[in-house]
Amino acid sequence: METLYWTGVVAILFDREEHMKNHKVGVEASGTDEKENTAANDVVPTAALMGKVEEVALERTLISTLQILLDDKIYLASLDIKGQTYEQPCVEAVFPLGWDRDDPSKLALDVTMRITARYIPNAVTFYTDKDLGDVFISGLGKAQDATVRELKNANSFFNAVTGMAAVSEEDLAEAPSAMPSTSPTRDFDQLFEAKLDSTPTGSNGIVFSVKTPKGAPSVLLEGMKFVTNFEGVLEYEVYSKLGSWKNFVGRSNEFDLIASGQVTGKGPKTWVDIIQGDHVGTIVKGNETTSVNYVGFKKVYVLGDGGERSFYFTTTKRFLKEDRTAIPILFSSPINSLSESLRQYAMVTTNSELELYEGDGVLDYPWPTDPNGKSPYYRRPRGPIIAFNYDRSPCFPNVNFTGWPCPYVQKTRKPTPRPS
Repeated sequence: METLYWTGVVAILFDREEHMKNHKVGVEASGTDEKENTAANDVVPTAALMGKVEEVALERTLISTLQILLDDKIYLASLDIKGQTYEQPCVEAVFPLGWDRDDPSKLALDVTMRITARYIPNAVTFYTDKDLGDVFISGLGKAQDATVRELKNANSFFNAVTGMAAVSEEDLAEAPSAMPSTSPTRDFDQLFEAKLDSTPTGSNGIVFSVKTPKGAPSVLLEGMKFVTNFEGVLEYEVYSKLGSWKNFVGRSNEFDLIASGQVTGKGPKTWVDIIQGDHVGTIVKGNETTSVNYVGFKKVYVLGDGGERSFYFTTTKRFLKEDRTAIPILFSSPINSLSESLRQYAMVTTNSELELYEGDGVLDYPWPTDPNGKSPYYRRPRGPIIAFNYDRSPCFPNVNFTGWPCPYVQKTRKPTPRPS
């Protein structure tokens, strides 16, 4: 099965007066301080951005439209909103003719998004990323009236919408000002993270994998974050191996220990960083205090062009909750509820360099073997709520290199990214 990607901007046009009437934001003068009032009067009111509820309404509406547009041989995997802002100059420069974005009565909300789809190639069927983009851009143009009606019915934020259109990131790269996510001066150090779940579950640990998209270069993972609903000291271990984990469940000897340590949990809405350097922790039992040596996060690579790396991340039983049960690592329920208990793993999130996939929740430490997939100590599939810091071009200046280690070249300094 092959994966297709499209990244670009969907521009949503509003009637400016009506939209501002209901969704204007700005500073209101308090009447108690002359300087505050003067500053407030100087603020140019603007419209509010979408909140999470509005983003979900837009995603669902566009997914509904896409499912109709796509060939029945192409399966829509995900549609994710990556950012939003009003009236980006780089979008206006390439916007389809006849839309009059410079009309003062119009207001454009430019929403950056990424679409992922899959298909099974054969002798007569072959698609490219451009094919996916062409279907979406042209199809949205033809179906915009129905899409706008559905969007207005989905959420009152969109009541003043007058039209919609899409442009690809390749077109924006040729405009006077490119999107930050695709600029040639984009920073080499990036953050890749799953969305925090408002209703997560959790257990001792989780095993999962990350991949690079087809054609993408190798990347270097330099740090890691997780979430737990526990607010206290815990001990963790992170194991990793190249390739899939699916035939290696419970076999820690097949993995490398790449991190361990003691950290303090911060609750389910706050990321916790894996400690970067080797360090010494303390264990107190009664009147006795002992020291424990821990492993700082060891940088690991993911091979390019569809390469895969697996992770087993767990808390230990060194520290427990007050009720003497395990401190949980949080994860999400299956993306597809019909896959519960099945070994069917969907993509959780993706960007241009990495893909994060569902794995198995692990209910014990150390993790038990599961040769026939029927162990009571596993819940599958589960979505990792994990973040990685990574270098998107570790082999610079060979920015498209898909192997490892990096080929030797004379050392040069990476270009300094422009401030965003």
